[in-house]
Amino acid sequence: MDILGHFDHHGKKQNKEHFLNLIHVALADGSIDKSEIELLHKFGRKLGFTITEIDSLIDSATKSTFNPPYEFFKRFEQVYEIVKIVLADGMIDENEMRLANNFATKSGFSESEIPKLLDFLIKGIKEASDVDDLFEVYKKMRKV
Repeated sequence: MDILGHFDHHGKKQNKEHFLNLIHVALADGSIDKSEIELLHKFGRKLGFTITEIDSLIDSATKSTFNPPYEFFKRFEQVYEIVKIVLADGMIDENEMRLANNFATKSGFSESEIPKLLDFLIKGIKEASDVDDLFEVYKKMRKV
């Protein structure tokens, strides 16, 4: 296998693991409602999965090992997407927030910054802010 094939495979594996984490957050309140399914399909297509693959992953929803991406933006973006799933049904469930908190920890965010990060993302998503704009503001907030 050439070196590019290895990176493509690794990227696909990371995308699958991230998508499974999104599914687990959607399941945290016991069920996946229509708005969460729609959002999962949107994120799944963005990650390069077919509709059949998305449905299969949602159906199986097996536990997977998490390997967070190296890039800070990608880790931020994944936490953003997790929080967006949490908010998809219009309610913030305690179990979903616990999973979002755990996911942020696994993504390398410090325990002291996670509450601020999650609050920042919830507010930003409710205001329909773009992930890129939120990332730029968050980077500045971290430097202060």
